[in-house]
Amino acid sequence: MALSCGIVGLPRVGKTSLFNALTAANAQVGAFTSASADPNIAVVGVPDPRLDELGKVNRSKKITPTTLRFVDVAGLVRGSAQGGGSGNQFLAHIREVDAIVHVVRCFEDEQVIHEDGSVSPARDVETIHLELALSDLATVERRRERVIKLARTGDAPAKRLLAALEAVKGQLDEGRPAREAHLPKEEWALLSDLNLLTIKPILYVANIDETGLAPDHAHASALEAVAAAERAPCVRVCGKIEAEMAGLPLEERAEFMEAYGLKESALSQIIHAGFDLLGLMTFLTAGEDETRAWTITKGTRAPQAAGKIHSDLERGFIRLEVYSYEDWLACGKDEKKIKEKGLWRSEGKEYVMREGDVCLFRFNV
Repeated sequence: MALSCGIVGLPRVGKTSLFNALTAANAQVGAFTSASADPNIAVVGVPDPRLDELGKVNRSKKITPTTLRFVDVAGLVRGSAQGGGSGNQFLAHIREVDAIVHVVRCFEDEQVIHEDGSVSPARDVETIHLELALSDLATVERRRERVIKLARTGDAPAKRLLAALEAVKGQLDEGRPAREAHLPKEEWALLSDLNLLTIKPILYVANIDETGLAPDHAHASALEAVAAAERAPCVRVCGKIEAEMAGLPLEERAEFMEAYGLKESALSQIIHAGFDLLGLMTFLTAGEDETRAWTITKGTRAPQAAGKIHSDLERGFIRLEVYSYEDWLACGKDEKKIKEKGLWRSEGKEYVMREGDVCLFRFNV
């Protein structure tokens, strides 16, 4: 299943424009006018030049990137968690995502009226934080009401669950995220089915105009300070530039980015920041039939990585034959030279996977 990110923010901050730039979905901007509307959803392949190079040399019939799923929900306003606007319904759509991409307006534009009449990234972040916390509070209170009676009978599992709920409720009552509750892993596990919004990792996106590319831009810097205080990543994206670039042929995009001094597209920035945020990495498999990228968590051992491909590979794992993509490039994309230099390795069950490993799993079932 694709890694998924829910895009949230206040109305008119450029969320759907960013969604379109990331996914080429051509969703209607400003379309969320009805409480019955569905969110915008798109799955995109994660750009990875390594796949193209490996695919060419291996003459692969198929090249398959790993994927990222974006869910763009309605702009949240004050009172969304209590049903204000259409926000309450849309909050339900992001409970299943892996991470939240919080788009914050960091540009001035008299033609685009701000929800609160002025641009203030710190204030806007606080508004969204509060709505997410209130939504989680309602979820926790509903579960608490069901558990409290059972806990009073002396039921041990119910008492443990109630204690975890009370700890989280204490944070949410004060408008703070549930993640700030100091609970051991076992107690967090008891709450996993609640899919609380405020325990999900957050990536901030500063939606800037062309002036926001300057390092000392006031609004973007203010958001970066908020993110730093939360130890959360923050990337600057110019939605207008990204929208223009999305309409260009692939061969013209590099020149367009160079003209603006951009090293990465918004999609690449968000992917890299998101992978770091979630502790993810990529390994590769290459052959005549298919060259493919696979996403795993950092620290995954070889048998479990094999299981991402098929459960039989994990169950019957014998060994991993592996070399690094960087070594492959350094050896002129020649597997024979890799072997001659001793860079083609055979690894066992305890091997911890590395970013860019090109893998051949040996197994027997």
